[in-house]
Amino acid sequence: MKQNSTSRNKRFFAIKTVLIFLCVLLVFVTGCSGGDKGGTSQTAEGSGNAGTPGDKQVVVAVASDPGIDQLDAGTYKGSIQVHPMIYDSLVEYGEKGEILPSLAESWTISPDGKEYTFKLRKDVKFSDGTEFNAAAVKFSFERWSKDPANSSINVANALQEITAIDAHTVKMTFSQAFYPFLTELTYARPVRILAPSAVEPSGDVKGKFVKPVGTGAWKVESYTKDQQAVLVRNPNYWGKAPLLNKIVLKVVTDPQSRLLALQNGSVDISGGQIGKIAPESIPVAQKSDSLTVQSAPGSNSYFVVFNGSNPFLQDVNVRKAINLAVNKKSIVDKLMGGMGKEAQGLFPATVPYVTAENIRWYGYEPEQAKQLLKEAGFADTNGDGIVEKNGKRLELNFVLQQTEFPEWKSIAEFVQSQLKDIGITVNLKVLESNAYYDALWKNKQYDMLIYRTYADSQNPHFFLLSLFHRTGNAPAVAWADPQLETLIDEAMGATDAKARQDKYDALFGWMFQQAMVLPVYYPDDIFVVSNRVKGFKLGQTAYLPVVWNELDVK
Repeated sequence: MKQNSTSRNKRFFAIKTVLIFLCVLLVFVTGCSGGDKGGTSQTAEGSGNAGTPGDKQVVVAVASDPGIDQLDAGTYKGSIQVHPMIYDSLVEYGEKGEILPSLAESWTISPDGKEYTFKLRKDVKFSDGTEFNAAAVKFSFERWSKDPANSSINVANALQEITAIDAHTVKMTFSQAFYPFLTELTYARPVRILAPSAVEPSGDVKGKFVKPVGTGAWKVESYTKDQQAVLVRNPNYWGKAPLLNKIVLKVVTDPQSRLLALQNGSVDISGGQIGKIAPESIPVAQKSDSLTVQSAPGSNSYFVVFNGSNPFLQDVNVRKAINLAVNKKSIVDKLMGGMGKEAQGLFPATVPYVTAENIRWYGYEPEQAKQLLKEAGFADTNGDGIVEKNGKRLELNFVLQQTEFPEWKSIAEFVQSQLKDIGITVNLKVLESNAYYDALWKNKQYDMLIYRTYADSQNPHFFLLSLFHRTGNAPAVAWADPQLETLIDEAMGATDAKARQDKYDALFGWMFQQAMVLPVYYPDDIFVVSNRVKGFKLGQTAYLPVVWNELDVK
């Protein structure tokens, strides 16, 4: 029995040894091939961003779900930064508003400014292999142009007819002359071109959106809601092929977590509006050996809206005094760590029609501010440091939100302190996001409110129309002024470039003269990038924040 037991034990241990060896070998083989088995999941964990040989990819942190299942080119759903990766427009937005060819190689405008004729590129296909042509453009535009949800853009309001003259020529007829029509055609949505095959029934203008199909450089490979979306090269792309094979959009909702993901290598790129990096995290990234901070002057600004219904703020000298009391350079140096630039006017110099001559604004002159308040009839009669007029203290409620712009609180506290120095009491009111936007757009429950201009192709025309021009019977949102509205109308209708510039010079000058706002800060566009990434270049717009097609990896 003992001998038989020993033999059995020897055989058992021999078999066990072989099994262990095979298990170890299996683990080793599958571990080595894990990158092959869907580099997406490995990239999302951050352990192997390079993927398989030749499968070059980067991981981009995004603050919210990209909404790929809703990414209809003719709607405002899904990530605004993903729309231009998948869908092309007829024309694109270049530096300082230059209009560049895209799916349209060229275009002509009738002398009255109401007819636009576009010559389309030939031999272009959608990502599913179907043909791009004039009929596809007509289909795409007719899906959204009559929808009341798009009434905020003039292309939708004024478009009377779109005609496919031939397979590669499209004519649009508008009800009015409006110089920014071409600019609006560069927007991320809803003007980009969707394939007729992206809806069911195929080609039906009223068909149901099924999947994102465009002519852009990228197409969707996979999507997991609230986790990630994987974009791969469009094999049918008409332009120069991207250097990367994949871009993984990884959802990281918390700004601090985005920095940690960059530090541990699970994310390669984060920043801009797609995945904002908190200002206090920038110095940490700058000290890292594995990361680089990339920045460039942005096209939007932070400014303070004045409520024109407040009797104190109706006095232009009070508005000028507030402007003169704020040291905007200190906002840059002390609050923003030297990033960005002090505001000199409502719009920065990166915006079309803003020039060195018309960007002027008020400097930091607190003594002059005090004198203007005195001339307006304000005085500190009881020695408490706050000026009064007719027995009423100069006290203002300053509304802000922190959800989207956490840095606004420190800016508002700084303005509060500066205005106290000239005798104005400011009460800060931090609201949650919905209440904040209600205060601005609906109930006007503020005296001062910090806001930001729009970005890129929506400046300056769309922002001025949205905030400083009446809509129907509704007065202007930010500051109602008939003369300013007349100047805006004249600028919008000017088909001659010099006449248009003259009108913008006049309206910017009028805004300065009347101190209609308090500009405070021009933020930079900031990204933090892994050093394994090559060819990083900031794009021209917030919705095309990175030149994705030129990215590569080391």
